[in-house]
Amino acid sequence: MSNTDDSLQMILDAILSEYANAGEETADSAVSGEVGEVTSKSAVILLDKLKLESALKLGASRGIEEEFEAAVLRTWRKPLELLDLLLHISLEVGSEFNSGKMSNSSKRSYVKVVLAGQQAKACLIFNEIVHLLKSGFPSGAHSRWRKLHEIACVSYFVSKHGEDMARRFIDYEAVEGYYQAQAILDHQRKMDCEILSEGDFKVLKREFSKVKKRYGPDFVSKAGYPYGWVPREVLKTRSLREIEKAVKLHVLRPYYDVASYNVLGGPNGLMFKMGTVKKGKRAMTPVGPSNYGLADPGKSAAISLGQVMACVLQAESTIERSVIVEALRILVDEICDAFCEIQAEFGKEYSQTSRNFLPAS
Repeated sequence: MSNTDDSLQMILDAILSEYANAGEETADSAVSGEVGEVTSKSAVILLDKLKLESALKLGASRGIEEEFEAAVLRTWRKPLELLDLLLHISLEVGSEFNSGKMSNSSKRSYVKVVLAGQQAKACLIFNEIVHLLKSGFPSGAHSRWRKLHEIACVSYFVSKHGEDMARRFIDYEAVEGYYQAQAILDHQRKMDCEILSEGDFKVLKREFSKVKKRYGPDFVSKAGYPYGWVPREVLKTRSLREIEKAVKLHVLRPYYDVASYNVLGGPNGLMFKMGTVKKGKRAMTPVGPSNYGLADPGKSAAISLGQVMACVLQAESTIERSVIVEALRILVDEICDAFCEIQAEFGKEYSQTSRNFLPAS
């Protein structure tokens, strides 16, 4: 039994003993109220005690976390440092792109606005993934990669179809904002709290009406949400799957589905973890950070950020941009090779259950 269990048992014993000494002359109808009072009193006392003890325990826990992160860095140093380099280059290129220094044109097109925003978002998500990997959370990193893949797909799709598609994408913010606000307004009434004022909602509704008038009812239809910005003549079925196919990134769909296991509430999410290792017939599923399984999310993140950067750089083709794209491609290959080499070392002792997408047993 843990210290917390011991503390809880001692508190409950003391309170229940006090209650028993008071006698049992209460009517049956009052029993539930008495039990509720005992439960509440026990919880308050237990929580106060745990707060007093928490400083020492949390300090020790943080020390363990720091030691573990140091161990992760020792094991995966080369690919993790290469991921940092990829992020640094991407941020530098993004800064140059947004400042216009890498452009031969002073025209600020809708496509460039979309690609700049997508690139910035991709760098932020990539940074989050790297921090999750360094802390030993490969499942969390892989789940976060899903969004990076979506950004890559949308970036290529918008770039492929040009200015009109880019403007539709930008204007669709009014549709998303309206539907989100509508849901918030409905729930805040039920919860008796105010997050969104009626005045703010009216502003969003006006913007919604403007884009509906500009593009027609199909643009704002809930049936097309959240891909209503794509015209039906371009994609009959408007979805991420179809966008993936249109830009030839559907080869990553199986990996996207695997990454969804720990996001969605299905049975695979219960059993599947990137950090799960199998030694013989025994599977060891971590309930905390793991030093195993960083390869797949690390490689996936590098590939997707590389794709986003290539899309941004190829928006205006120049020799300088082509050189940078090729350098990034080589770097992504190095990252993938480095992750594979380290994962292979683990493979000599362990067999990862994710290799054939089977859950641990």
